[in-house]
Amino acid sequence: MGPGIAPTPKLARCLQLNALALAFSLAHTVADYGVIFATADFNTWGVAAYLGVASAVYGWWGWSMARAAAGSRAALPSLLALSGIWAVLHGATFPFTSLTYILADVIHFGSLLFGLWAAYATWRALRGGRAAVAQAH
Repeated sequence: MGPGIAPTPKLARCLQLNALALAFSLAHTVADYGVIFATADFNTWGVAAYLGVASAVYGWWGWSMARAAAGSRAALPSLLALSGIWAVLHGATFPFTSLTYILADVIHFGSLLFGLWAAYATWRALRGGRAAVAQAH
């Protein structure tokens, strides 16, 4: 096996926060599906595209987390992009919702908070991993 990243507290924190960011982002995706496509027919191209993109992103995110947990340093930039862009985009729609929808507020705020926090933790693990190169398990 090639060089990877050592299992460190920074990596554990990065993976934990990415799991939270993924969960809030997925909750946002499911809620949007219910709101946007509640009246749409399941045979429309829009539903298929929405589900296809969401499945690809969450599959990629899960795969990247698994690769990072196995010691692959190459998975960290992928996690940084996913938590920093995808989850934050979900949270960035927060100002456009009515404040009377508490569940929507929690989902938007959680996506934004944990997306940014996961991106920061991933950046720290990526930056710190340069000094602590180890053999992957």
